[in-house]
Amino acid sequence: MAKKLLSEISNLKSNISNQQSLRVLMVEDSEDDEMLLIREHKKGGYNPVYERVANAAAMKKALKEKKWDIILCDYMMPGFDAPSAINILKEANLEIPLIVVTGTSGEEMAIDCMRFGAKDYIMKANLSRLCPAISRALEEAEVKNKHKQAEELLNASEVRYRRLFESAKDGILILDCNTGIIVDVNPFLVELLGYSREQFIEKAVWELGPFKDIIPNRNKFLELQRQEYIRYENLPLETINGRLVNVEFVSNVYTEGDTNVIQCNIRDITERKEALKALQKSEKKYRKLSIIDDLTQLHNSRHFHAQLKIETERANRYEQPLTLLLMDIDKFKEFNDTYGHVEGDNVLSQFGKLLKRFLRETDSAYRYGGEEFTIILPMTTDKEGIIMAERIQTELREKSFSPVSGQKVYLTVSMGLAQYKPNEEIKTFVHRVDQFMYQAKKKGRDRIIVNYRVKNNSMHSSIC
Repeated sequence: MAKKLLSEISNLKSNISNQQSLRVLMVEDSEDDEMLLIREHKKGGYNPVYERVANAAAMKKALKEKKWDIILCDYMMPGFDAPSAINILKEANLEIPLIVVTGTSGEEMAIDCMRFGAKDYIMKANLSRLCPAISRALEEAEVKNKHKQAEELLNASEVRYRRLFESAKDGILILDCNTGIIVDVNPFLVELLGYSREQFIEKAVWELGPFKDIIPNRNKFLELQRQEYIRYENLPLETINGRLVNVEFVSNVYTEGDTNVIQCNIRDITERKEALKALQKSEKKYRKLSIIDDLTQLHNSRHFHAQLKIETERANRYEQPLTLLLMDIDKFKEFNDTYGHVEGDNVLSQFGKLLKRFLRETDSAYRYGGEEFTIILPMTTDKEGIIMAERIQTELREKSFSPVSGQKVYLTVSMGLAQYKPNEEIKTFVHRVDQFMYQAKKKGRDRIIVNYRVKNNSMHSSIC
């Protein structure tokens, strides 16, 4: 079989010049399956530069020594499996898409892999899905990388601004350390405040209008003299024509020859404040992007955990009820396999919009992962939460999708729901609700489980 596959691969070499180069790490113990995957890459327009590994040590070595665009991993190998491979990738702190490609079937196995961090789950009997899945995973990785680069550029931009401002010209006053008399002033400060050099020189610093708020009298000057260092981060100075200029004011005592002098550095930070405002606005924008799921426009799982921590602390502090709803779209993988990921993405997007319609001002909805969603319901008991859950369930059950012209498909959702117990650990709380949701799926789907009490409807729908 291997010879036949090698022959087919050889026949495809004439098309390599038009193919996209792809660095592929195969975590696979079968040479025959390796050849199958190579052939499928070439059929899909890729020219794979690949390496095959079959154990943890080899995978770690490959990740350390080379760069990879994609990882294709069998689910079960002698002494090694996909969850272990995903853990190795996480420990290496590498953002490489991993797709499980296996001959082992099972919806729960697929869900587990996706929850662990796999980007997709492909059956070896249906390798026609492989290249589209790779393309999608690479596109998602590129978007994620762009977000990361945007955050890095934002941070680098702030550093550049600070360096530029720190190296900008300063206004400088030189004072006699004993008397507080101005002995020198630089042209920048003359221009900044509008006073002539003659109006500065031989005046006590507290006699000059702009500095009366900083050093209003000789006693304050003596305090400055004793401390030897004073810094004001944001100080308004008044120019000769009454205009206020925001400055950073720093004074230091140092020795000049036999005499101690005080040097006051006065930096105009007006532009810095405007730049910081712009940076803060930009940072706010990118922070929002980092907590929003692109497809559903709901918050993502990272923000879910942060917000749940806030809500549990509030529930404990004020002794208020808090309910968590976790839901999973039934038979979604089957829908994806039947109609493709474009239609699957449309279902997720529409379901996100559906959830938003039911939210109160205090509620928040999240895409938890894959086809799993969750809603945090502050100041809500589990009985009140059931009302919302049933409404969501009913509306989805009645909503039709048309992945194929002239055909209507109806979907259902399985839900777990629980009320927070005072001082319960967040991990325990989420796990409890998660288990209720899986009980709902095991008991036939399209139902709600609250503390193992089943809420379901006599009307059930399935994918045709």
